[in-house]
Amino acid sequence: MATRTGFGRRPYRAYVPHPLEGWEPTLAAEDVSAVTIADRALVAAGTLPQSELAGGLARWMLARDESIRSSIIEGVAATAAGLAWAEYQDRAGRPVSDENEALTLGATQQLAAAVELGQRMRTGYSCTLDDLCGIHSLLFAPTRDRSMGGVLRDEPIWIGPPGCLVDEATFVAPPEDQVPALMDDLVGYVNASDHPPVLRAVIAHAQFETIHPFGDGNGRTGRALIQTVLNAAGLADGAVPVSSALSRDQRGYYDALNATRVVCDAADTTTRSRGLRDWLTTFSNACVEAEHQAATVARTVEGLAQRWQAAAVFRRDSAAAAVLAALPSLPVLDAMTAAQHVGVTPRAARAALAALTDAGIVNSAGGRRNRRYTVPEMVALLRAMTPDGALVAGVRPGPIPRSEPAAAAALPGATCGHYGPRAKRHCRLPPRHSGQHRYPPN
Repeated sequence: MATRTGFGRRPYRAYVPHPLEGWEPTLAAEDVSAVTIADRALVAAGTLPQSELAGGLARWMLARDESIRSSIIEGVAATAAGLAWAEYQDRAGRPVSDENEALTLGATQQLAAAVELGQRMRTGYSCTLDDLCGIHSLLFAPTRDRSMGGVLRDEPIWIGPPGCLVDEATFVAPPEDQVPALMDDLVGYVNASDHPPVLRAVIAHAQFETIHPFGDGNGRTGRALIQTVLNAAGLADGAVPVSSALSRDQRGYYDALNATRVVCDAADTTTRSRGLRDWLTTFSNACVEAEHQAATVARTVEGLAQRWQAAAVFRRDSAAAAVLAALPSLPVLDAMTAAQHVGVTPRAARAALAALTDAGIVNSAGGRRNRRYTVPEMVALLRAMTPDGALVAGVRPGPIPRSEPAAAAALPGATCGHYGPRAKRHCRLPPRHSGQHRYPPN
């Protein structure tokens, strides 16, 4: 490093990874064990409820939790209710005002696209760099930073303490002029590698994070790439909640990725392979936790689906039955949304929603001209997810107690205090408020 002060052009040292093409890692016994454990866990995690309604609920839960946890790793916190409202606003063509909710909404959209890309690859499609750029662009599409989406960076980038200069960075990514070639190599690896799927996901994610191809959003996009690789290999059929474990031990996650950045010759397979060990173990452990989480979610939503079906006895070909089946993807909706989603008239959708309200499955709010409906049990279940990503044992749908101290609400002038990393301000609403956070204006 040339200097610790000042700005402008100066020399710096960056880490440039070796290409993946032609690399055959050499795995020790403990590495093979980690791959095997992760493989079995992922197969088990893909065992969802057999009924269509419960299966849809489980997929919704797991995908939203993965998006929320992946965002938390990057310091972007969203509430379950706020994300459900943001999805409704987005479907209605309205802007999402809360920056955290907008970014988490983008994370759900890029996750869905990553899973869909993997499933297309399973049928013979070859991934392209444009596909990865498109997935990145979805992250910022609902935000005011949408112009940065899908654009490879054209300047140096580094990781370190907030506001640090390149001299103080803990990691400096490859120079921008090398990013296109490195990304082409990565895409080629994802398409053509015959490595076991778990190993392929581990290598692809580590290489993506090392390249750091975009100006922002690399962590969330890199974790979405894991979903693409696993779905392409048939080892997953939807979102796998691996970010729950990673978000709980972010330092261990970052340290494991840093350990992959060894300095050696490209032909030194032993050193390169040894550098994968910590990250491979970390990922294997995350897959085991994902299995436990998926199993708990499956059991919980199966009971919820059975209660709904017992409370709502509709003809199979009725509009009410169709809207009930669509609820897993519509935690907040109105009559027009329901009508478009299931292909019925608005009048039939209103009648269906009235029947679901009478059955206690949805709640209504607003006037006759602007009536909205929510599925409170879905949002309550997502809110019941504990910090480790597992549902509280024995949790049942309904109001979930807040974890904040009761005394906080009694303090005169007390506020929520949630810090919005993009707004760079604290929420101005009272403690234990519901819905989106609100930050004071500049």
